[in-house]
Amino acid sequence: MRGKAWPRQSELSAFYGSPHGRNGLSSPSWERENLVILPSPWALETSWNGQAVRGIRIHRLCAESLASVLESIWRAASGDESKIRGWGMHLFGGSYSFRLMRGANALSAHAFGCAVDFDPARNGFGDPKPNFAAVPQVLRAFEEEGWTWGGNWKTRDGMHWQAARV
Repeated sequence: MRGKAWPRQSELSAFYGSPHGRNGLSSPSWERENLVILPSPWALETSWNGQAVRGIRIHRLCAESLASVLESIWRAASGDESKIRGWGMHLFGGSYSFRLMRGANALSAHAFGCAVDFDPARNGFGDPKPNFAAVPQVLRAFEEEGWTWGGNWKTRDGMHWQAARV
């Protein structure tokens, strides 16, 4: 791993700060202080309705690393948007979202702004053969920055990468 030594999931609050606000909601001040909009080198669209995406809302502590990941993917595609589309990296599935992990009482890495999802339709939760498993250029770019891929988990989540270890 060339990239940052990301915290374990159990250490997310200590590393990224607590996104908890009042009444079980997110903290607006935490969001203002910690989240940035990271532009993509290629055109992004939402995976659910094809709307253009202005950028990726991500925690400032992992934004530079994610920018490196995206630049590496863009270089691997030789700046060709048709390759990006073939790989599914134009289909943005989400980043910051104040929510719990699926089936758990702990906050998701998305709630800390340190996770991103791409191409959910071909890399669905529980899919034993996510599409990204056949796209080494994308896997390598995230791996070089130390991001964890959900496609390697027991219950696969092939759309998901996080700047946190499990």
